Amino acid sequence: MRRRVTQPPFIAGPLCLSGRPCDNFSFVSNQIKTSSTFCSRKELSFCISLILKCTIMDLIRDFITVAIKTSSYVILIVMCLSCVPEAGPHDPSEYELEISVSSDQYPAVSHDGNFIAYYHECLEYPEPEDYPTGLYVMRSDGSDRRLLLEGNHFGQSWSPDSQWLVFSSVGTLQIINLEGDSIRTFHGIQDLPLYSPDWSLDGEEILFSAPLTINGGVFKMSPDFLSVKRILNPQSNNGMYAKWSPDRSKIVYQKGNLSWESSEIFIIDTALVSEKRLTNDNKDDRHATWSSNGNMISWSSNVRIKIMNIDGTHQKQIDYGQYPCWTPDSKSIIYSNANQDVTKEVIWKIDIDGKNKTQLTF
Repeated sequence: MRRRVTQPPFIAGPLCLSGRPCDNFSFVSNQIKTSSTFCSRKELSFCISLILKCTIMDLIRDFITVAIKTSSYVILIVMCLSCVPEAGPHDPSEYELEISVSSDQYPAVSHDGNFIAYYHECLEYPEPEDYPTGLYVMRSDGSDRRLLLEGNHFGQSWSPDSQWLVFSSVGTLQIINLEGDSIRTFHGIQDLPLYSPDWSLDGEEILFSAPLTINGGVFKMSPDFLSVKRILNPQSNNGMYAKWSPDRSKIVYQKGNLSWESSEIFIIDTALVSEKRLTNDNKDDRHATWSSNGNMISWSSNVRIKIMNIDGTHQKQIDYGQYPCWTPDSKSIIYSNANQDVTKEVIWKIDIDGKNKTQLTF
């Protein structure tokens, strides 16, 4: 399994007899949900890949080493059992621990409704030549998939005319056209890692976040990169991964507190005067985004896709998954969830009433 894109501080776990980090599925799941309220799941996911890196060759090497040192096959059996997850029914909220082939994440629907951009990450090596890791664009029905840019490029957001995408390339913001033959790079702010760009519907400004640093926070900039301003300072408001409302009068974001068990969802007006907390459930609330009509918000809560009114009322779950985004008619959600045999994370579409669930990538 490949190492994930970003590398937050390593979370130590139970050790195999060889001294290497070993898998303990309940431990890993707990760390994802309760460790850092500031990191996104993608920033933490590399920890999973490290903990789960007990390959067949590694086990064979461990078997030989322990057998030579102890001459006891009992120890070998115990070691094997310690690296095998407990048997039981599949928990749909923990599918990330089981997928092994590929992961499709961060779907974004163009404003004209014709295209969906998403990040595809191969988890196998070698990567298939016809479907390598990269930023992809497809028709809204899942057809005509094409590679826009190979490599680790994700968190994309469409321009209002549906001709450009802004995205994060391992902490650097870039803008690329739909044909993939023109790309511009924002050279950053004091070497801060930049993520989660969001292009306003009027085209005037792009929000982005620089998490996990006192010099970071939430920033806005013009699409030509000439004007940049910090709007949320982590010393006074540690909100992260902000998204514009359609009329650019408010932003929705997640933030945490050392006294909280997890991150929560907030909104604030762009004058930064009136902040309102929308979730208060001690769950891992992330990836909040506005509906196109501005009346609702979708988000991921403990890997469950939920929707609510913008005042936080009428919260309901419509499926399992993460990285939700809205269709332009505000009637459906595009999001990531496991496929039927839980070998891949793929893109799905579902109506907000929970009906008409359709798989878009395979």
